[in-house]
Amino acid sequence: MKRLILSIFAGLLSLHICAQITGDGYYRVSNYKTGRYAYVTDNTGSINVQATTAEMGAIQLWTDHSRTYSDPASVIYIEKKGSNSGGDYYDLQSQGTSTYSIIGYYLYAHFSGGFYQVYAEGKYLSDDNYGTGPQGSMGTKRTGDYRKWIVSRIDNQDEFFGITPSIETGGRKFHPFYADFGFSCLSDGMKVWYISEVDSDGVVIKEFTGDTVPARTPVIIECSSSDPSLNRIDLIKDYTAGPADNKLKGVYFNNPKRTKSQDARTVFDPATMRVLGVMANGSLGYVLSDVQPDADTHKQSLLANQSYLPVGEGIPNSVPIITEAEYQALLARRADSIAAIVASVNVAVSAKPLNKVYQISGRFVGELTAEEIEMLPAGVYIIGKRKVVIDR
Repeated sequence: MKRLILSIFAGLLSLHICAQITGDGYYRVSNYKTGRYAYVTDNTGSINVQATTAEMGAIQLWTDHSRTYSDPASVIYIEKKGSNSGGDYYDLQSQGTSTYSIIGYYLYAHFSGGFYQVYAEGKYLSDDNYGTGPQGSMGTKRTGDYRKWIVSRIDNQDEFFGITPSIETGGRKFHPFYADFGFSCLSDGMKVWYISEVDSDGVVIKEFTGDTVPARTPVIIECSSSDPSLNRIDLIKDYTAGPADNKLKGVYFNNPKRTKSQDARTVFDPATMRVLGVMANGSLGYVLSDVQPDADTHKQSLLANQSYLPVGEGIPNSVPIITEAEYQALLARRADSIAAIVASVNVAVSAKPLNKVYQISGRFVGELTAEEIEMLPAGVYIIGKRKVVIDR
């Protein structure tokens, strides 16, 4: 991660310093002059005091307050670290990083007249776009009101965070989610799920039963409404470990303009990844991405702040979501099928070489002859320490 997020976050730092805001917590930041909100969209950038230049493209500025409600990129955790002759100083955390971890020191902010002005290494942050369009640009060129920032604490009232579901099937609404904050569900009808097992015939969904979903835990959130105001979550600073059997992973960023950052976007790999979606039969499952390829690279990328499923060999393009009970029944049917095949083969064991055969899950099938192996159900097996795919 480069040094920019320093400046980035500095602007965000325009936050929490006056008596109107008490305690550490989660905030959103908007520019007083333009009304544009700050979003952390990647972790690349730099600031050069000697050359009096700053590259701050990792922070995007956009109008429309309603857009912030469901976007983790608009959420910044402000933590006061102390005070000295220069004033109060803070660490700002968002999207998996912080100002202190990037630049090695804390940030100062000046509060006056109900607004904040933030400087990083002698440079004041501003919205550098004079225009009235929806998008601005974080920089250091403007003066006056363009340097003034408004800080709003996320309080679960007018300033809240809610989930906007992206997938609907069978009358149910879901969204794959990944963020740098912990949370608990506030609205009725919400549930949190994750994937505990991956199999070629189905991936096992499991409900998260704890009080708080820890930060950086990739999950699936089920909602009762399409309106984010009815799918509210309470943001909680909790960095404990998530479920040990969670197979999901997540990404923070998808910024195609930041070609120098390895973390700015994650290219979708159809050989090793699946995303939450609707299968051909209308049921919920993990499928290939249908995101439009980038115009320049012609590659698909995973969407920002969403979870995805890593997969191995033998996993089809579309794999259904099943319950634990359905998975155990599937394993039992397989075991019965294999046992029947082994029992039906009436050959002299001593006359034919035997091979130790295991299912991909590690379950021991038995010592089988080549003929018996050929009769196994389709699937992925370990035979003689080698992975073998049997395709009918």
